[in-house]
Amino acid sequence: MSLAARMLPETESPQPSETAPDSAATARHPSWLREALRLLTLRSADGTALTGGAASIAVPAIVALALWAGFDWLNNLPDARFFPYALPAITWYVLAALLVAVSLALISRPTVTLARACSLLAPLAPVIVIAQFVIDRFVPERWISLALGGVALYAAVYCFIGLRSIAGSRQVLATTAGAAVAVLAAWLGNVLYVHPMLWTSGDDAEEEYADLGNWDAAEPVLFQQSARIDASVAKLVRPADDAPVGFFVGFAGYGQQKVFAEEIQFAAERFAKRYDTTQRTLLLINDRRSLEKYPLASGTALTYALKGVASKMQLDRDVLFLALSSHGSEGPLLSVTNSSLPLRDLTGETLADALRESGIKWRVIVISACHAGAFIEPLKDENTILITAAAADRSSFGCADDRDLTYFGEAFYRDALPDATSLRDAFDKAKMLIAGREEEEGVEASLPQAYFGEQLEKQLAVLSRDRS
Repeated sequence: MSLAARMLPETESPQPSETAPDSAATARHPSWLREALRLLTLRSADGTALTGGAASIAVPAIVALALWAGFDWLNNLPDARFFPYALPAITWYVLAALLVAVSLALISRPTVTLARACSLLAPLAPVIVIAQFVIDRFVPERWISLALGGVALYAAVYCFIGLRSIAGSRQVLATTAGAAVAVLAAWLGNVLYVHPMLWTSGDDAEEEYADLGNWDAAEPVLFQQSARIDASVAKLVRPADDAPVGFFVGFAGYGQQKVFAEEIQFAAERFAKRYDTTQRTLLLINDRRSLEKYPLASGTALTYALKGVASKMQLDRDVLFLALSSHGSEGPLLSVTNSSLPLRDLTGETLADALRESGIKWRVIVISACHAGAFIEPLKDENTILITAAAADRSSFGCADDRDLTYFGEAFYRDALPDATSLRDAFDKAKMLIAGREEEEGVEASLPQAYFGEQLEKQLAVLSRDRS
């Protein structure tokens, strides 16, 4: 039987018309809702009820979408605003569900139609949405992986029982294939950062993003950035004396999750308190909640901003503190996104070129991202300190939209830096805090990395002495 044929709902043989169906007829046509509820409690059901009819697929899907929207609204209170521009990302999950259904339909023996496989999966969607909300809201972080594993096991058992009810025999291979496709889809969604948010807490996010769906509106936004960076540079104030001072530049690359913007703003505050950079701070931030608060972050913007900051510095003595936060990969590469704006990711080569072209000699660079250690090799020299959240082949943690700081941000900026005797001391303390937390939660260690240029450590000692 072809897949196209199996996609059509199975139909029952016509029955003689009756004014009042008898109990036998009712028994032959059980309710799909009642049988779906039996399956959700992991009990065998009458598989003939899951015929693949439109209602058995559409109703649970609509309930799941309504729950998703409602929970997202709760997460963004008190100033939640509907964010329709994330709706296309939901199609990723629809596609994933269809691929799971196709695998179930193709591999089950005897085969079932694609429509019946969809009617089996549809009631599971609201349960998964509810479970995800409960886990995100109430489960401690160290137990999240275990909780997600429990949900995955429940879904696999549900599909196994459901396929057996429909096909009349155990479907171990089909259930395994469907589970494998679901895991692959979840992994790809995480790699591609597919996290649709139907609501946002930003006051003006909807209006600011509304016009960015077309290139005619996006181009002026990009064209304005050099002027906005110039205005920020003009506000930088360097003392008239020759004593070395610090300048801070922050870069939040991934605008679809607020944690990176929050972390860079917090880092600016911490460095301002320790190195007196309040009047010498410039931030480049991508944030879905606002396109206007700061100049946007991009490789081109960073190159331009560093040249502007350098024009305010005494390059032979002043120190640049550069903090970057985003998703990362081994390229080395930092993800750079902001709605539909055409922004390129920030590579290690682009960052090295930007620093070299600026002419800034003394650089402290802190990178909070997965695989951030990959940036050390192309950037290190005796005039540079590099502090990264993870080794080149490891992931860091805490990059969630409901957080204000990543694990690294909490350990380094919040807990270690204020009372540390030096940046080396702050890194050592943060590394210890992160290792303890990751061991407690049972996750693979991120192994934060650092490189300390000997000459810059001496220069920082001079800077700190002159400020005291």
